[in-house]
Amino acid sequence: MHLVSLNVPDLLLGLWRGTINCHGGDRLSSWPWLKLQKGRIWEAHGKTVEMATPYLPSSFDRAPRNPAEKINSGYKAWEYLLYIFALGPALLKPILPDLYFKNYCKLVRGIQLLQQHSIPHEQLMLGTRLLHEFVREFEELYYQRKTSRIHFIWQSVHLLTHIASEIMRAGPLACYAQWTMESAIGSLGDEIRQAQDPYANISQRGILRAQFNAINSMMPTLSLKDENRLPAHSMDLGDGYVLMTACDKVLRSVSENEAAAIFKLWETNRWPNLHHWTKEVKRWARLRIPNGQVARSVWGESRTRKKLRRTTIVKVSYEICAIRFGEVQYYFYLAFGDETHTISVLSVFSDPDSELLKDSHLVFQYLCRLMDPRILVAIDVKQIKSLVAMIPYYTVTEQGEIDIPHTKHFLVEKPHLELTFFRPLEDPDSDTEE
Repeated sequence: MHLVSLNVPDLLLGLWRGTINCHGGDRLSSWPWLKLQKGRIWEAHGKTVEMATPYLPSSFDRAPRNPAEKINSGYKAWEYLLYIFALGPALLKPILPDLYFKNYCKLVRGIQLLQQHSIPHEQLMLGTRLLHEFVREFEELYYQRKTSRIHFIWQSVHLLTHIASEIMRAGPLACYAQWTMESAIGSLGDEIRQAQDPYANISQRGILRAQFNAINSMMPTLSLKDENRLPAHSMDLGDGYVLMTACDKVLRSVSENEAAAIFKLWETNRWPNLHHWTKEVKRWARLRIPNGQVARSVWGESRTRKKLRRTTIVKVSYEICAIRFGEVQYYFYLAFGDETHTISVLSVFSDPDSELLKDSHLVFQYLCRLMDPRILVAIDVKQIKSLVAMIPYYTVTEQGEIDIPHTKHFLVEKPHLELTFFRPLEDPDSDTEE
């Protein structure tokens, strides 16, 4: 964890900011990558990281603070991970020279591939190749075989080339990295109900956890937990999907654009009574998906005065083998006798910039725009796969000004999302999203 989330980011930021010492006649003026020195550009870049916070769902955990103000004030490993390996490719592209940006993208993509919980063989090989290329190009671009720059080659850079071999030997890093250990400690700590003799207490909780795990392994059909408990007034849709309040108490009319999207889905699926529908629905506000994330809706968020982080953008399995992204307007269901269909109405984003995806090795994900909000689609809620962030593509000019776009957005997906399957479900009524 520290290799990826602390050591490598510390080295890269030290080079880009010029905080690494010069030796043997080397000068900062000879560093073409020096783009984040103290000044207006560094301050503006830090501000763009801070401006991204409202667009990161609360399920992404702690959002990175402004690095220009907080980088030396206990910046957390998770903040570095989101900053360097999620937000960085988009926010740093206008700042870094092209060669150095492409080299950085190889690092990001390689780490994204090799930190999955389940890694297909071809992705393991691709991640290995990208990290080896990053290390070789890092030495060519920064070190340049100069003895005055040998202190640029930290051990953490070399260790990147050993990640794949360790995965082959011991399994995916996500299974035994420090994130897993810290999550287990936090989970056991939450079970302590009294402060007396806490170490003995947590030891006993660990023993009980191991006993439960052993019994579950021997008898998988035996449930030792109340896994069927649902939030109040919710509706179990099956397959891990749960429709949750708030919801309308009476039928409400939909707009003509919404009705057109619903009619299209209705006709495609050949459901009955199409021409008897009165263009009225009871809207629902939230949907819990199998990975534990809670996807809200524009209608649901408009009902609260809390300052919520945006949790309405979802990743959708659309048509055959296609992935799209959209903003949920609301949820509702149609009932035909004993048959029920739960539907989400979305406003979708455009297709990504394919050239940009190719140049950045797929890490600058899906620079796209929100299409005309009047153009809507209706889908089955079980096509929703995860909650994602679509962040305005803030760019920093050479004068240190921030250009705020009105249409361009870039995608951020939560690192280690697969591991949320192994965590307790979050309380959907908590205030963690404020």
